[in-house]
Order: sequence, then C-alpha cells, then structure tokens
Amino acid sequence: MGFLTALARISLDMTVVTLIILWMPGFPPNTTFNQFEFPSAPAWTGALQRNEKLNIVDKLFENQIKGPESFAVKDGYLYTGLMSGIIVRIDTEDLSITPIAKIGQDCAGQHEDVKCGRPLGLTFTSSGKLLVCDAVLGLYLIDLDRPDPESGRITSYKTFDKVSYELLLSPETVVDGLQNVVFNSVAIGSDNKTVYLSVSSTRFPLRDSMFELLSDPSGRILQFDLETRETKVLVEEVHFANGLELSPEEDFLVYTETGRASVHKYYLKGPKRGELSVLTSSLPGLPDNIKLNDRGNYYVGLYPRLPATHHILDLLSSHNLLRKFISRLVSMVLIPAKILNQTFGLSVLVKFEYWCGNLEPFAHLTPPYGLLVELDGETGEVVSSMHSTNGAVRFISEAVVLDRWIYLGSPYNHYLARVPKRLRDSEEYASPSGVYLGQSEGSLDTESQESSLDDNSQAITSQEDDDEGSYVKDEL
Repeated sequence: MGFLTALARISLDMTVVTLIILWMPGFPPNTTFNQFEFPSAPAWTGALQRNEKLNIVDKLFENQIKGPESFAVKDGYLYTGLMSGIIVRIDTEDLSITPIAKIGQDCAGQHEDVKCGRPLGLTFTSSGKLLVCDAVLGLYLIDLDRPDPESGRITSYKTFDKVSYELLLSPETVVDGLQNVVFNSVAIGSDNKTVYLSVSSTRFPLRDSMFELLSDPSGRILQFDLETRETKVLVEEVHFANGLELSPEEDFLVYTETGRASVHKYYLKGPKRGELSVLTSSLPGLPDNIKLNDRGNYYVGLYPRLPATHHILDLLSSHNLLRKFISRLVSMVLIPAKILNQTFGLSVLVKFEYWCGNLEPFAHLTPPYGLLVELDGETGEVVSSMHSTNGAVRFISEAVVLDRWIYLGSPYNHYLARVPKRLRDSEEYASPSGVYLGQSEGSLDTESQESSLDDNSQAITSQEDDDEGSYVKDEL
C-alpha cells in the first residue's frame, strides 16, 4: 500500500504542476498556442530522387569560421556574415578571406550575441553600399568605400571604424504596433530605394527562436524606403519568416515560411498586386533561405524531412497544449537563470540561458543529411535536387552560383562548402582523370587553398579561441 500511496501522490503532484504550468495566467512565454496542420512531405521521387552530388565537397576555411549563412556577390567577390558578427569578403580565385565590417562589439562567444550581433541577409545597392539584416541589431546600410589611406583596403578587424554604419531600422522601432525583433533576409529593387526584408519574430529574440517555432506565428514581410525611411508591413503572421528574393522582373516577391515548410509569393505588380499565394507547401524539409540562380529558378536550402521519419513539428503541430507545456516548462527552468544573470552575470549561466531557447542544439539532433532543391518560380515544382546522403555537408541554408562553383551557406557549419556547378546536371561523380568533383583533399584547388590559408593565418587567428568550443575557432 505504501508504494501505491506514493505513486498516487506523485501522480497527483505532477498533475497539479502540469495544470499550473498550462493555465497559470501571465506565465512566460507571453504568447498564444493554436493548432495547425503541418503540410505533408512529398515522395522522394523524380527530381527529388536521392543522389550523392553533395557527398564530396570542398570545405574552405575549415575550423576557422562559423556560420556563413547568407551571401552577396559584387565584382566577383563573395560576401558573408559570420557567427562572431564579422562580415567578410572572400576572393574565390585565390581563396583568401578578408574581414571588412563589424556592426556589433567584440564578444566572448555566440552566447553574447546581444553584443556582437548576427549578420544574416546581405545585398548591395547599385551605388555599392551594403545592406545588412543583423538578426540582433537591425537593418544597416554600410559604406565600405572608406579605405585605410595607407594600405588602400580594410585589412583587419581593428580598422572597422574606417567603415561607416547607418542604422536604418532598429529592433526597438515600433511598426504597426509591434517591434521587429529578429531581422533575417533582405532584397532591394532596381530603383535602388525599395527594400524588402523578412522579420522572423516580433516577440522573441534570435536566442529564443525555439519559442517562435512552437507558438503562433508573429513573423513579417516588410517594405522599407531608403529615401523616405517609411516602413510598410506587406505580410503578417508568418511562422518564422526566413529567406526572401525578388523575381527577375520584380513583379513578385518569394519568401520562405520555415515553421510551415512552405514558400509563398507576394505580388508587387499587375492585376494581382498586393495578393498572396502559396508557391509550394510540398517540400522535403523546412526551408531556410531562397536565392535566384543563374537558370532563373530558385535555390532553397532545407533541413530535411527524411522519408519514414517525422520532424518534431510534424508531431507537435496539432498538439497545441503540448507545445504550450514545453515552452512554459523551458521558461520556468530559465527564470532562476535570468534572475541570477541580471544580478551576477555568471558566464556558465549566461551560456545556459542562451542555449535553452536556441535552435542549434535541436538541429544537431537531426540525422546527418544535406539537401538543396531548385524550385520553378512559376509552378513551385522541384526541378532538381542535390543530396548529401553521408552528411559531408548539412544544415544548408542557402546556395549561390558564382563562376563555376555553387557555394553552400549554413548557420552552424565551421566552414564554407562549395561544389562545381556542372555537378548539378551530371550523373558522373569523377572526372576523366579520376579526380572526384568537389573533393576537398587532393582536388585541383587544394594547393592554392592551402597557400591562401597560410598567407591569411595571422589575420584569421587575431581573436582569442572561444571557451565554448562550438563558437568559432580562430575566428576572423
């Protein structure tokens, strides 16, 4: 009887605690949870048939950078932002990498993103200025044409003050009654003044992205005028708005909705102006960024939903009380950590608070598989796909074509991946000379790569190693 009595008491206590967590008013996070149907994944057939085109990739600057998630291209150079908050320029010919800007301050690691920021989407204006969506610090316009008078270029992160930074839109700015907390992707029209950007959340900071995915959508698609500085909300209640891109004719905008595994189209011109439609909700994964490629289609980086498996959103989408319970339980665990951090700022607790709501630990729980799809912008059909069945590259967020290469971005990888462009249409995985396409060791480009890395080793190792071990080793 003693055992049954104890079991009954434990069950009663757990029930009471569960009810308190679910129904106590004002309990964080301060948001709502409604049921929604997660779209079913398509069959991996036809253009989605598994292949091994990404099983061998070049890994540039391996273990020296982290998180080259999104790209911009100008004058043959590749630009990207890193987890440390630094924006770099990459010469894809000699494989050199140069830090050119840093919006935020120096920080001890990514757990201090409120200091160093997190540059994501980038694009250039026609006048050569760089528009940057920093997920933490806001929308910035950066003038890179203020070089060091002695060397003629920015050569070190210590000279970032020679670059001008203009804050266009702050996360604290209220637009239509809401703040834009997490800035993500950006595009600019040919008029050089109309800017489109995605806001992943109007409720939670980047470090608490898990809460945004588990709760009701609060993301947005915005339009910003560089001349008048006016901001207009185009689309509301997007479930983690992510990548966006203009069509070649600029008659519509496409954007990804990560939390609903969908890609949408917003019409900017013509009889459908102002209307919204679903381009596709039949994707083999959760979409990240979307980028127009050299064939007039769109590359979409995905977090795969492998056949015969279920993504966590598949399981939780219709169970709103379970999502609410998980969110409130995590928040309850975070309450004492937040209180202690405000008082003492202990490093271990700061890291604990950061990682509790961060999406990176959950991403690493998924099977090691990389996936990139190519979408038709009119029909939404998948016209091609590239797979990494062995996980040689994973967490693919974006793909950009530059010269003879396809560069693959990622928010979490410690390298910049690339494969030869010709590989996407080839069924062969080795050249006639026996050199595997995209091979990182012994490839045609390895010698120049190693030479470049040696030449840049001093600049690359200019900051301290992060004590987390998962931030950026010898970060730029």
